[in-house]
Amino acid sequence: MDGILDKTPTPLKKFVYSQTDYINWLKAFGVTVGGIVSKNTLSFSPAGGTGVSTAYQLEKGLTACVNNFQLGEDYLFTRNPTGIYGVIIYLYHFQTEAPVQFSLDNVLVNFDHGNHYTLRIINSQTSQQLAFHKTTTIRGLSIYLENEWIEQNLGHHLMKVVKYLQQVNYFKQLVNAKQQRLVNEILNVPANHPYPAVYVKSRILRIFDKLLENLLLHDISELPERINEEDFNTLQKIEGILTTCYDQAFPGIEKLSRISLMSESKLKKLFKLSFGMGLYEYFQKNRLHRAKEH
Repeated sequence: MDGILDKTPTPLKKFVYSQTDYINWLKAFGVTVGGIVSKNTLSFSPAGGTGVSTAYQLEKGLTACVNNFQLGEDYLFTRNPTGIYGVIIYLYHFQTEAPVQFSLDNVLVNFDHGNHYTLRIINSQTSQQLAFHKTTTIRGLSIYLENEWIEQNLGHHLMKVVKYLQQVNYFKQLVNAKQQRLVNEILNVPANHPYPAVYVKSRILRIFDKLLENLLLHDISELPERINEEDFNTLQKIEGILTTCYDQAFPGIEKLSRISLMSESKLKKLFKLSFGMGLYEYFQKNRLHRAKEH
């Protein structure tokens, strides 16, 4: 638990908690940052930060929290292990001018300054720390599956994935363009939307549904957590290129291979394993989606 503390500047404000449903988590977070929680939405104090954080009860035992904020001070979030098993899904976009440090059971991951998308599925009985500078904008979604909900709602194959998660502690997955679009829709609901809570919940459940579907389609022994962190971050960079150059010609395997510092065969293999389709197919599919939006 001292891994990040030994490597980050002080003083850091601290938020220490054990995972609960996100309705109660938000209340504890509000106390820490000196904000006010009303109707499951946190309003930050001027010194505490800017933005918004809202919790949602999707079903009994299934809650979520949508965060779009920048805190007023450097922070260290410490999550202590829960007594009862649960599953936490984090789907986040960090935009930062300083490195972000993430530690899970003392396995340390550094995110350099810039933009980072991360999707991690985590065993709640692990310990976790997240240290970030006050310049960091945190935008994204957390979902908590309590053990009772898991046992009542997941079928045999997904229960095998859950049991595997108890052994390996977490899965990391790459955030694809469709997930990014859904998260952006959640974070940018118009102020005059006639039914904002229903709109947000529907998109959270769509993301959740696709995550479960993806876990069903893959052999759990081939999940992307077996890809090392360096290759994982490189794949996310390549995905970003394919989704932002949609109005241009496909960059080509040779060029993408040079950018990734991987052989063409390795890049093609790891990209298909992570995103479920080849580079060109992914580029074309995203291009069609973009065309429909305009």
